[in-house]
Amino acid sequence: MLAALAGCATVAPTSTEAPLLRLPPASLGRTLNLQQQITVQFPSPQGEQTRDMIALLEADAAHTRLAAVAGGQVLARIDWDGHELHVTRAPWAPAELKPERILSDMQLSLWPVDAIQAALPAGWYIEATPGMRRLRNGSEIVAEVRYPDAATTLFTQLRDGYRLTIRTLQDAGGTQ
Repeated sequence: MLAALAGCATVAPTSTEAPLLRLPPASLGRTLNLQQQITVQFPSPQGEQTRDMIALLEADAAHTRLAAVAGGQVLARIDWDGHELHVTRAPWAPAELKPERILSDMQLSLWPVDAIQAALPAGWYIEATPGMRRLRNGSEIVAEVRYPDAATTLFTQLRDGYRLTIRTLQDAGGTQ
């Protein structure tokens, strides 16, 4: 399901898939210790579905760690040290939950724009203005990230049709 990429920053995308970012934890340039509520909206054969989860995020120069929790139970854990991605998934976790995509979307939302741009494959670039980022493949906008306030991130993956509303519930004082 996922590749451990020693020393690589991205996984080469297919023609319809956005690149999976694998930015070194140190490239964040700060520490994070956040509790966030994430509302995921996605298309399904039954119509648009909505799911809620809590994300516990810790990031420092050595590791990026994330635990996704729903219904009081851990769905998945991610530990990225810049060389290997370790993922643990609950057997009952929905197939749509792709921890490697969660890590990539998180990095697209939080990491410095110059670190993201340096990791993108040819033909891909990030466009940033205050309060917004856009991931582009040529002229196509593939993903858009908006920051309406300090505690809210609105992430739209246009190709795959899913949306994330991320609200920071608690900053445990690690953000610098």
